[in-house]
Amino acid sequence: MSTADPAESARAELDSRRLSPISTAPTAPRSRIIPTRRRRATKNALVAALALVAVLGVAAVSPPVAAQTDDGSDVVRIVARKLADGRIEFGLRQRDTAGTWDDTMLPRARFFPTDVAVGRWLRSSPLTVSVAATTDRAATEVVVRIVARRVADGRVEFGLRKVQSDGTLSGTLLPRARFFPTDATVGRWLQSTPISVITTQPTAAAAATPRPSGYTAVAIGQGHTCALRADGTVACWGNDSHGQTDAPTGQFGAIAAGVWYACGLRAEGTVTCWGQDDSGQASPPQGQFQSISTGFFHACGLRGDGAVSCWGQDDSGQATAPSGPFSAVAAGYQHTCGLRGDGAVSCWGANTHGQADAPAGRFSAVTVGWAHSCGLRADGTVSCWGANGLGQTNAPGGQFRSIEGFSASTCALDANDAVTCWGANTGGYTNTPPGRFASLAAGSAASTYGCGLRANATIGCWGSHPGTGQSGGPAREYTAVAAGGYYTLGASDTGEIEVTGASSHTCALRADGAVACWGADNHGQASPPDGSYHTISAGYYHTCGLRTDFTVTCWGNTALGATDAPSGQFSAVAAGGNHNCALRFAGDITCWGNNSAGQLDNIPTGTFTALSAGNSHTCALHTTGTITCWGANDAGVADPPTGQFTALVAGGNHNCALRPDRTITCWGWNGAGQTNAPTGQFAALAAGDSHTCALDADGAITCWGADPGASDPPSGQHLTLDAGLAHTCATRPNGTITCWGANNDGQTDPPTN
Repeated sequence: MSTADPAESARAELDSRRLSPISTAPTAPRSRIIPTRRRRATKNALVAALALVAVLGVAAVSPPVAAQTDDGSDVVRIVARKLADGRIEFGLRQRDTAGTWDDTMLPRARFFPTDVAVGRWLRSSPLTVSVAATTDRAATEVVVRIVARRVADGRVEFGLRKVQSDGTLSGTLLPRARFFPTDATVGRWLQSTPISVITTQPTAAAAATPRPSGYTAVAIGQGHTCALRADGTVACWGNDSHGQTDAPTGQFGAIAAGVWYACGLRAEGTVTCWGQDDSGQASPPQGQFQSISTGFFHACGLRGDGAVSCWGQDDSGQATAPSGPFSAVAAGYQHTCGLRGDGAVSCWGANTHGQADAPAGRFSAVTVGWAHSCGLRADGTVSCWGANGLGQTNAPGGQFRSIEGFSASTCALDANDAVTCWGANTGGYTNTPPGRFASLAAGSAASTYGCGLRANATIGCWGSHPGTGQSGGPAREYTAVAAGGYYTLGASDTGEIEVTGASSHTCALRADGAVACWGADNHGQASPPDGSYHTISAGYYHTCGLRTDFTVTCWGNTALGATDAPSGQFSAVAAGGNHNCALRFAGDITCWGNNSAGQLDNIPTGTFTALSAGNSHTCALHTTGTITCWGANDAGVADPPTGQFTALVAGGNHNCALRPDRTITCWGWNGAGQTNAPTGQFAALAAGDSHTCALDADGAITCWGADPGASDPPSGQHLTLDAGLAHTCATRPNGTITCWGANNDGQTDPPTN
């Protein structure tokens, strides 16, 4: 649990006093709450029993179901504190429609005794949560009971059960942070992570059916993903270069993933880590923790007394935590931030971009990325600070209920359970899927893809490495595809490059980060080097990839310098005809390769969030949403329209871009109708030499123009797509690749392995 604000009330006994007025359902008869053997007790003994042992009532608690969240005022937190006599007092806090947390509601029976048997579930008297009306739901009242039990190591586990219309109890909702530590400070209130009281709950009988395939939490790292099953076991998949997907056995209550390692918080409160350990990031200290957070090469944990302990790399002081108490901690690349009990944020470590200069005010959550930080304020709005080269601190307006930071992006979950992301759009990271999510993945600052836990306990992912799967493994073999094309080149009388023929190749990114290529390979463009990659981009004779350490590697034809990638770290790379451009984390652009049409000249200054390269030109998306182009300007291809855009793609001699309303605008050469964009709303684009394709929110593909790649796109649902010179490829939800169009070099014949 993380720290809650102290309840402004004197210690209450077994009367009806509470911190704020609440309406309560009639209390169930004592004969239904007290064990049979206690019915024979004398009156005095009965009073003593109520005060000491059976104060919560005895209940048989069904197996847990995944905690879910819904609209604003349905969200609650369980709060608890230790009393001087060793008992634990607990209550409930509700979030109102403005996003602030109300005063604590205290049930009449609310004290967990010191001598209760291990594993024995007790429950409180009822509490009524009044849920406000929304656009799709009438106002309602939900009656709930808090349940608690002592586990073998002495901690107390809390959950919530809803009283259904027929009087039966729902399955138990278990918050991610739900264990009350043995070393908690007397009188100090702790709080669970939020859970919703509005959800379709199973009956007690139905809840008893095991759900081994369901997940309760997901964590994403550097090319690998881990998920927590409903039975407490961990499943990991993706890149396993350092054993980061070899999850240990046993039961866990929380998980987190870093660059090439992962950590889990066991049921008894200890931390176990696995994977890369060269900086000690997988060697946590002993003792009990209530939450954990993993950064690039260091991790931090929050202890029961609110102190933060960090381990791993400490070259910038990111693992040297100040004194507490804290209620939450978030680890990044070279900095860490913590949320104090009064809602203030404190950060430590590197401050090269102002990422450790937290603003004043009260926050309910904090998250960090590579060199930026974001906080969720008490009113539900988001404030961000630090590096903004990719728009990662340009938080949208509105109210949200949770946030997670990643490498150069941030995602937030609003009151309608929709996901919104902003910042770098590497690999489609900010192109979030539709649908409702119960929670966001516990992300690593190294992650360039996002995941969330849907309301049905399945996992949905988006971006560079979106592996999913109900059985603990990825359901996709491939996560992205890059279609390239090259021209048969000859020298003209002026020494310029001219087009005399055409052929193509295609490359795809596997779920483990490896690259597979097929098609033309006369210059080695389809022979990728080993290693793990975030994204790939294919040119005519060459291909480039952004590795998981954020360096760029290119392979293929070396004649024009297109494979001479610069050193340093980048957030994105775009391969053009025979030139490339890459985006650094500060938002500036570097280009290399052929400069026959000025594609390396007049590179714009400023901060940009995305870029795309065509035949002999490049376009980039500025943090303001405007587009700048340079290089060849045939048919006005380098003259972008005015206004704001969210994504762009460059074709041979034309471009298309998505506006904030998801409509498409195209410009440049239109000899084959490739700029005649259809009406409607779309989520992604791909452009070839003389054709363009778009992916709508349902995963359907629409193409226009005259290349063979535009003639007949396949039906069905797709996740990503890319276009080559005269062919197009797309990935399906099951991880397979479908290609269509010109196939003179086998570029539309993806491998089956």
